[in-house]
Amino acid sequence: MAASRSTLRLLGITLLLLLCCGSIAAALSAEPDHVTLTWAGDPRTSQTITWRTDVSVPAGQIRLWEPGPDQTVLAPGVSLPATTRLLSTDAVDMNLHTVTVSGLKPATLYQYQVGSGGAWTGPYSFKTAPLKAEPFSFVIFGDSQSLDYSVWRKTLLQAYRDNPAAAFFVSMGDLVDVGQDYAEWEDWFEAAAGVIESWPILPVVGNHECYTPERIFSRPRYFTAQFNVPENGPAELKRQAYSFDYGEVHFSVLDSQAGEQKLFVPDLLERQRQWLAQDLAGTDKKWRIVLLHRPLFGNKPDGVNEYLRQVFAPLFDEYKVDVVFTAHDHVIARTVPINADAAAAPPGFGTIHAATGRSGTKTYQNVEAKEWNAFFENPTAEPNYLVVAVTGTALKVRTVSVNGSVVDEWAVEKTVPKATE
Repeated sequence: MAASRSTLRLLGITLLLLLCCGSIAAALSAEPDHVTLTWAGDPRTSQTITWRTDVSVPAGQIRLWEPGPDQTVLAPGVSLPATTRLLSTDAVDMNLHTVTVSGLKPATLYQYQVGSGGAWTGPYSFKTAPLKAEPFSFVIFGDSQSLDYSVWRKTLLQAYRDNPAAAFFVSMGDLVDVGQDYAEWEDWFEAAAGVIESWPILPVVGNHECYTPERIFSRPRYFTAQFNVPENGPAELKRQAYSFDYGEVHFSVLDSQAGEQKLFVPDLLERQRQWLAQDLAGTDKKWRIVLLHRPLFGNKPDGVNEYLRQVFAPLFDEYKVDVVFTAHDHVIARTVPINADAAAAPPGFGTIHAATGRSGTKTYQNVEAKEWNAFFENPTAEPNYLVVAVTGTALKVRTVSVNGSVVDEWAVEKTVPKATE
């Protein structure tokens, strides 16, 4: 009897999964890979480094030193043990090793290697933040989810090469298309190799981080396991919501996936509302930036996200958040300054909501400019990234296509002390 179409499809999916699992298992070894820089502590005096090995490596170490002008060791090197955790995935088990190095000198270049026994990487390098706030820049990437992660690689490399002074980069969620399919993370990390070992990432969780291959909702387990960020967010949302300071900027990172997470954290938005109020009230930084995946004021047919708007917009108004960067719609857009759900008067006294486009292959056609937009473009032809330059008086934002052309430029200026605003 001929096999049914559904049976053949199931066999095909099973074969594909076996091939993917086999290729991932073959890539894993005692040799460290997926080396990633994040911050779990103060970027002026610490650096967090995470890497992967197979389960035959029970422990890892980092070697760290301060190089001289000729790349020789200027200061005595140190060797520190890693914290090692088992990550079991749908493809293979692996060990993730993490070290947070503290007590570093501000504004200093360090070189490092990770590994154990005879298997060591690098060397790679990183630089700590200045002790006192100085002008700096960082790069933002919209959704990198892809059918082919070579597009993500091209966008990341272009931004890295064109912005060598950028202190770090932000990934705005939907890093991958299926967050609980480890084959996608394998592709994402392979595409990012050569960059994330020396360029720290500030990651934001998106809705696709919460999907299984069967499109069942899940906790973003692979995301939180691989990115070691401050664990200062609300209970049940550690590494999904957190805050972070760099220079004169306070970053509040939120999880907007209330629908995907309602079976696991039913009060996800309310938990974050209470936490965000305390977080914003407790900062004295000049600039306040919020990062979340889904927009409050979007460009798909449904437009405004009422749940997010009702929960978070009053806090953005009360604590004078300067910019909310978002993703999800895969468009380049920004609103007029908004306060109390309307255009702010005067214009400088509201929050700008800026959608960050795409750095992967996925595009949408059902998007359009809305009445709240000061700028809108659907980047179907080329992916893009944003460069944010921070000074004492301005946040300057430039959106750049991967071909090098400037798509949009704008700024938020502050010329009066915060206390009199």
